Amino acid sequence: MAFWQCQRGKTSHSDTLTTWPFFKGCFMFSFEEPILLCFYSAILLLVAYQLFRFRLVLTGLPAPARRAISVLPLLAVLIPANGALEFTSVIHSGPTILYAVQLSSFIVLAFVIFNLIWLIRFMPKPQKKLIVLAIGAHPDDIELGCGAALLRYKVEGHETHGIIFSAGEGGVPDVLRGSGNPRKKEAEKGGRVMKLDSLTVHAFPDTKLVSRQDDIKRVIEEVTRQLHPDVVFTHNRHDLHCDHHTVFLATMEAARRVPTILCYENPNTPPGFQPNCYIDVSLYLEYKIKALKCHVSQTASRPYLEEDLVHSLATVRGGQARLRAAEAFEAVRFTV
Repeated sequence: MAFWQCQRGKTSHSDTLTTWPFFKGCFMFSFEEPILLCFYSAILLLVAYQLFRFRLVLTGLPAPARRAISVLPLLAVLIPANGALEFTSVIHSGPTILYAVQLSSFIVLAFVIFNLIWLIRFMPKPQKKLIVLAIGAHPDDIELGCGAALLRYKVEGHETHGIIFSAGEGGVPDVLRGSGNPRKKEAEKGGRVMKLDSLTVHAFPDTKLVSRQDDIKRVIEEVTRQLHPDVVFTHNRHDLHCDHHTVFLATMEAARRVPTILCYENPNTPPGFQPNCYIDVSLYLEYKIKALKCHVSQTASRPYLEEDLVHSLATVRGGQARLRAAEAFEAVRFTV
């Protein structure tokens, strides 16, 4: 009542002095709080955007760093929320210095977050940027054999490419044959999950690649001439699948000048496969599984695509190399 009387000019000087803090508090609530809350929201959106933008880089950080980063968004929410509560109490009773402390702490937090993201974004790159080429006979071969390793190379700043020689039409289930072959699109989707710089799916006949070995060799020769890869992933010499073995033989001849050739395993690889090279993929295994899940047409009829089996194999290979999870390879040549 005194406030309205003040507005009408009907209060005494003492009433005005008594009413003014309340009026000041209303003024602060009406103008300053929304502005600061908008500022908080803008900062939080920028932080969320940067974390999302560099999520792949964050995946490659050591576990303690990833845990620390995962807490930052929570702190960024708690601090402004606490500041809002302090703001309400400051309006009515507390000194404004408390609110200034809350605001300052949030600004410091935002500064730390942005500096961390800046350091991650501009962290030292490898002295030499490698070009990595993965070769497979069918869709899902690359994902199964070296999908996590490819993602690790990409996160570490290298260039990754893939070649698939058959669209795998022979592996399309009967219930899907009437609607065409979805495996090329599945392969392209898996390539995007693995963050490949390029993926080419050729149309050589499925299960009949042996009749086109010379053509396959020429394709690999042309690609290696254009890309000059430092590392090539391909099928292994022990593989009993005729298409896989054909691609292996063609790679051995066409990529003879590539410094490093690593042969990966797959569900058809017999016990003769003896790995002598292991790549730690513990941070990237989930992405490999995500890439395999892109091959929807195969998941129902191919038990080797099951998540538990992929995890188990990576764990076994990791145990052999004293790692938590690994992909294993037979190195034809390995150049450091």
